Amino acid sequence: MPAYQINTSKVAHQTIDQETILIDFETGAYYSIEGTGSLIWEMIANGASSEQIIHLLKQLYQNQAEEIKENVNHFLETLVAESLIELKGASPLSESTDVSPLLPFSSEPPLFTIPSFKKYTDMQDLLLLDPIHEVDEEGWPIRQEKSKE
Repeated sequence: MPAYQINTSKVAHQTIDQETILIDFETGAYYSIEGTGSLIWEMIANGASSEQIIHLLKQLYQNQAEEIKENVNHFLETLVAESLIELKGASPLSESTDVSPLLPFSSEPPLFTIPSFKKYTDMQDLLLLDPIHEVDEEGWPIRQEKSKE
């Protein structure tokens, strides 16, 4: 099974209280991932392959194992389509790697929810400004032209 990595050349991310916020600095879109999706994102960030992610989730949500593989693969395909993650080589995690510190609960696991995310584009113009790297002679940000596809 493939392993993925975060597309760090264009994506910044932060997880706080089981919500992951992603910013795509090429498109100006930002994303909110919660619940199971946020857990999957953290596992990707820690080097887990898709097989390891599915295996762990099946252990956590034993009563819902049937739907996990399909939903995780769909979520990963969506992240790839948005260019938020990309394929990488072999996963550095071994099958015995302990990913329990990534788990968002300490006792009974919640019900498995279909991993998904919300995409927002309302701040694209602001996020596409790069005042550190792209400034005019007076120090004002230069607006990037949106690519026409």
